[in-house]
Amino acid sequence: MAPVATVGLNNTLDGVAHALKNTKISTSADASCTDTGLEKVQGLKKILQEEEFYDKEVYPPIVHEPVADDLPLEKIYGANVTAAPELIADETQIGPLVQEWLDHFNVMLNKINTSASSVTREDWSRLFSEHGAWRDHLAVTFDLHSFIGLEKLSTSLQPLLSKAKLSNFELDKLADYRYNSGYGKVLMHEPKLGRPPVEWVQVYYSFENKLGSGKGIARLAAVYDETLQKSTLKAFSFYTALEDFKDYPEAVFGNRPEGVSHGQHVGRESWVEKREKESTFDETHQPSVLIVGGGQGGLTTAARLKMFGINSLIIEMNPKIGDNWRNRYKFLVLHDPVWYDHLPYLNFPPSWPIFTPKDKIGDWFEGYAKTMDLNYRCSSMVTGASFDDAEKKWTVEVKDFNTGEIITYTPDHMIMATGHSGEPRMPKFQDQELFKGKIVHSSKHGSGAEFAGGKALVVGGCNSAHDICQDFYEQKVDVTMLQRSSTCIITVEHGMHHNIRGVYDETGPTTETADRIFHSMPLSLLNAVMQQQYRASCDDDIELLKSLEARGFKTNAGYGGTGLFGLYFRQGSGYYIDVGCSKLICDGKVKIKQGQSIERFLPSGTGVELTDGTILEGLDVIVMATGYTNMKETARRLFGDKVADRLDPVWGLDKEGELKTIWRDSGHPNFWYMGGNLAVSRYYSKRLALRIIQQLKGLEY
Repeated sequence: MAPVATVGLNNTLDGVAHALKNTKISTSADASCTDTGLEKVQGLKKILQEEEFYDKEVYPPIVHEPVADDLPLEKIYGANVTAAPELIADETQIGPLVQEWLDHFNVMLNKINTSASSVTREDWSRLFSEHGAWRDHLAVTFDLHSFIGLEKLSTSLQPLLSKAKLSNFELDKLADYRYNSGYGKVLMHEPKLGRPPVEWVQVYYSFENKLGSGKGIARLAAVYDETLQKSTLKAFSFYTALEDFKDYPEAVFGNRPEGVSHGQHVGRESWVEKREKESTFDETHQPSVLIVGGGQGGLTTAARLKMFGINSLIIEMNPKIGDNWRNRYKFLVLHDPVWYDHLPYLNFPPSWPIFTPKDKIGDWFEGYAKTMDLNYRCSSMVTGASFDDAEKKWTVEVKDFNTGEIITYTPDHMIMATGHSGEPRMPKFQDQELFKGKIVHSSKHGSGAEFAGGKALVVGGCNSAHDICQDFYEQKVDVTMLQRSSTCIITVEHGMHHNIRGVYDETGPTTETADRIFHSMPLSLLNAVMQQQYRASCDDDIELLKSLEARGFKTNAGYGGTGLFGLYFRQGSGYYIDVGCSKLICDGKVKIKQGQSIERFLPSGTGVELTDGTILEGLDVIVMATGYTNMKETARRLFGDKVADRLDPVWGLDKEGELKTIWRDSGHPNFWYMGGNLAVSRYYSKRLALRIIQQLKGLEY
């Protein structure tokens, strides 16, 4: 997704037009003279200010150098606030301070639950900093929201809290084995001359609400409060996530099934017979949820639903679960380490390789589906779907490739889990039909061995383009990468280390706690932390980055210097995690053409002319590593225009810094998008499952 247009605070024609469009103000001359028109125009300043904040925090500009400064003090302590590091200098004294903060917080919540109007902005200010943010995932509303600043907390969040009835916040001593007290001190930067250390107390807690229970993390800063005339702890980051429903508990640990019914039972059924009934769907037994796609998104969501007692069916077009990975290019290996990629309920074994080959992950997916007793139908594809708005039911037609049979299902909900990308994007160029070689999208690339001794052009500069270029080189193909813009580069040795250290690593916390740490940060804090991580990785990779630049390869630091993760959550692409191809570029073994595109194909049928006039002749294959369309376009192909026209586009960040549409309301009733890498799928699959259960059971705050 491209960044939104920047709207300045000056009354430029473009800025006013943008604001007018967003507020549906008529731009006719007559409207501007009416009272209503003038009244709306008077609100432009506020709209423009909000847009300015949106651009600055959510979509800062792409920059080409890492940030030069350390984490700004105001991100932790707030503007014009005096830090009080001496308050938490003695770690033995932190416990009472944390418990005192939680006690006061519970008192405030109890007041909100009984009489919301009795709690004032000043009450909030005793516990939260001026810039404090509360990020909530389903515990306060059945959506994903971030409330930033005391004004939002006391006016927007407070009425919602009075409905959700959050209470009983207690230290969670099982959250993180490194902090068996339920809290710990985090040092972001060592003290520097003239400034205090950037540190905070990280608190893990459990809580209850009207319908269930949840977990969360707070970050408390030690500050001097002028009003209280003393040093105290204040929250600058607070996070709540719903984890369970009281009436529909997750069937894990103490709630796990017995697996047997001892005693005498006439007509007893075996486990195999019960599974056969459960997985066979007919007129009298239909899945509550139909999941289209058997990759990590479909599998994790089906597993979550299963543990909450909701039956689902996965429709997978490939012959076997896991084929969506097995069918990718021959030498593909996951770029994320094993600690980041665990699936829910079933971690990889301790002997698992740090980086997983594609066929191995495919086999793991197949075993996961069987181990978790998931229902799936392979070699099948959705050919049509319609929704009855009155009955709130789907009618979905599925074709079995083996028999040609059309099977009809009538689920309550449907999930599209075909990946957060949409259709392969295949650009067209002048005289392309003249090319005698092979033109293929990266998603269809197999192995460079087919073109050994030949010549290849790879259009693109991100993960797939690099992997395919490396494959071509290793298979003795003369390969050129056509990098049209710039790419954010990190290495597996340094970049991934800095991005996930202390959270997803061999000595890190449990996976569930790691997920909460990562997803608990509001965007303003996450941006600042990611800037520091990317700067650190650049320091370690400085020689590589200089060598790439010398070869003409152009790098960037992502949105506002936030690096890989900043790009991933905003547009889902634009980066490469180096596993070897960068050195090939530096050594000239993979050739580079930067800042150009294909102007036309040559009459010879064996080459192209680039936009700068360069001629590349003798090509046998061109791989378009040119990305994908929006997920909505896959929905259009699968379900038709009537369904797709009601759907919203997927991915990118909203004004609160939450991802748009995916795992949330899609725009169409009872239709959900699911996608993302393994770690994102692991976390958000539970949010999606809880949201579907909420609707199936009619639960409301």
